[in-house]
Amino acid sequence: MRKISIVIIILTSIFYTGCKKTHCPAFPAELNYFPYDKGQIIKFENSQKEIQSFEISYKDNSKSYNFDWNCKCACEVYSSFRTNENHLECGIYLEDIFNNMVSLVELHCNFYGGTFSKELLMGQKVPYNELYRYLSDTISVETEHGHTWMVFVKDKGLVSYTTVDGEEWKLVE
Repeated sequence: MRKISIVIIILTSIFYTGCKKTHCPAFPAELNYFPYDKGQIIKFENSQKEIQSFEISYKDNSKSYNFDWNCKCACEVYSSFRTNENHLECGIYLEDIFNNMVSLVELHCNFYGGTFSKELLMGQKVPYNELYRYLSDTISVETEHGHTWMVFVKDKGLVSYTTVDGEEWKLVE
């Protein structure tokens, strides 16, 4: 029993002392596709001049952090928002951040029950501090039939969306 205890103590000390702190960066300010504040109202207008409004009920950009457990873990940071009654919920996730390189960037949205996910880096591995060079200022999300469903513009947010019946709604600025 004593030998087992000694082995456990040695293995535990190797895991804890051999591990360096991993730094996970904050979500980069240059990727501001969701420039919203909690309580902000965003309005959209269709071709019949009808207005649809959404109130931002939640907005968050992940902050930088450190962790000690399992040194080889990659970081993940995000920017996300949600509107009143959860009609619209979106997030951009920077995943697999390891040694200041990013290998996965995804946009996820739920909108009136419809869900989509779009990979934005398309298999590239890029430096974290240069990520803005690899992502377009405009992100268009298409349906499976090739129709544009949502359009996000950096520093403006959601600028248009199309409903399932084909009606386009544009941001009222």
